[in-house]
Amino acid sequence: MTRPIACLLGLFLLSGPVGAVPHPTPQWLVNAHLIDGRGEAGAPLVDVRLEQGHIAEIRPAVPNAVGLDLRGGYLLPGFVDAHAHIEDPASARRALLSGATTVRVLGDAYLKGLATRDLIRTGVIDGPELLASGGHIRPRLGEPFILSFPQFGQYLESPLTGAENVREVARAVIARGADVLKVGASERAGLAYTDPRRQELSYEEIRAVVEEACRSGLYVAAHAHDRKGVAAAVRAGVRSIEHGTYVDDDTLQLMKHNGTFFVPTLAIMSPLGDPHGDSSEAIALQLRTRAMMRPLREAVRKAHALGITIAAGTDGTYGEGEGAAVRPAHEVEELIAAGLSPIEAISAATYQSARVLGIEGRTGSVAVGLEADLVVVERDPRRDSSTLFEPVLVLSNGEQVLNRLY
Repeated sequence: MTRPIACLLGLFLLSGPVGAVPHPTPQWLVNAHLIDGRGEAGAPLVDVRLEQGHIAEIRPAVPNAVGLDLRGGYLLPGFVDAHAHIEDPASARRALLSGATTVRVLGDAYLKGLATRDLIRTGVIDGPELLASGGHIRPRLGEPFILSFPQFGQYLESPLTGAENVREVARAVIARGADVLKVGASERAGLAYTDPRRQELSYEEIRAVVEEACRSGLYVAAHAHDRKGVAAAVRAGVRSIEHGTYVDDDTLQLMKHNGTFFVPTLAIMSPLGDPHGDSSEAIALQLRTRAMMRPLREAVRKAHALGITIAAGTDGTYGEGEGAAVRPAHEVEELIAAGLSPIEAISAATYQSARVLGIEGRTGSVAVGLEADLVVVERDPRRDSSTLFEPVLVLSNGEQVLNRLY
């Protein structure tokens, strides 16, 4: 059995700033019930002191304390969306206003995600911290990838095959500044002419990408529905399985053994992600959803029972058209329906997703020393998860980007 290669994230991932915002930074957030994101069951009433964009102190709430009064609301970490497709400033802004303070962008047409990431990091625009893959390494690279990497023009009409050829593509994506690499272990589910039960890259090809990523301190995420594709990706040492619809019991056991993370993207795989209309392609995808939801939900239940770490990803765009409607709160609701407790589902969308990205040492939970990436909602999300759809306060690195505390 092949063990995964252990990787450490590069230091550049540990200091990615969020764009400057015009709102003043509060010194104290007072009178809030704390849900820390790490799965603690309680929600004590606390005050939180912020300093230089970080959480400097957490204390039991003091009556009549001076600060921004959260009025007994519920204070959580900002959402960490472990799988999304943000490719423009407006979408990045929408993600931030919905409470997503960190987003892993997997797949990137014309490197727009990387460019949006850089605009945020340099403070030109507001948005969540983005960790971007710079493309999707798969046999059919597609025109957007080839136009971004014209040195691989020979694959415009012919498939990318062979471990050394795949390795060369991985090196180019890393050189362009990717924070994470994405490989195709199976075909897509969201296109009527592709078959999610069909494997794409082989074990040897995925392994080549993992080896190149590890040399640069990066992780690899595998798009994988097909049973054989999931197994190949896990054996090759990927950090996370994205979707995992047809994963079998043996591979789930291997995921548990290897510490592979599971990002099922349940909401986008539900009717919420289906195209509307009565075209033949739209109907084909609607029918596919009906067939795929049951095995995917069962895979999540089994993974949860085994203790595999489950993280939350929307697979959405936060933009217009396909994938625009999905938010982290949708995924929390789907995870609860699949058997996670509300507090586990919240942790999946915060701390556990931060672990997938390898940044839990600086964000993803509410703890002293971490970045002040915070969300406040009006009601107890352990009892009413719908409150997560409309935060009343969002802070990114301690700066207010949304304040609806009327």
